[in-house]
Amino acid sequence: MKKYYFKEKFFKITDKYPILDENGKEVFFFDQDFKFVGYEAKLKDMNGNILFNISKKILSFLQTYYVDFCDGSRMEINQKLSFLKRRVDAFYDGKELNLKGSFMDHDFEVYYQNNLIADMNKKFFAFSDQYELTVYDENFTLVLIALCLCINEMKNRDDAAASSSN
Repeated sequence: MKKYYFKEKFFKITDKYPILDENGKEVFFFDQDFKFVGYEAKLKDMNGNILFNISKKILSFLQTYYVDFCDGSRMEINQKLSFLKRRVDAFYDGKELNLKGSFMDHDFEVYYQNNLIADMNKKFFAFSDQYELTVYDENFTLVLIALCLCINEMKNRDDAAASSSN
């Protein structure tokens, strides 16, 4: 089991921040590219090597993200509407990951073949958004980090759309 911590900056145009392990050591760096249309971001190791790229489908009613990993594998993350409630489907290299809980509140568990492989929780009462990802199956570490980053971006976009409609 490993824990990872995401701490976004309070004032931001794009997201650029380190991801820390349970010892507070920087292990990854998240780098979002500035774009007027679409979304592109990448995760790097601390040597600057790109581990995966994230892109967003541009013309889509509900959000869809693609994650291309450096080993050639791919993940697709789709936001769905079910009984007037949003949910997320994630498919990695032919494998379906099941999310249970409130992904829009960053409080959910991730299952693969009915086995718990991770959970993510948001820290409340923090000056900026902070999240904790607990990985139980380390074979899925990068996949789970990518999933959390995409869900965070989905929530940011949903929040921005809700505030602009008021």
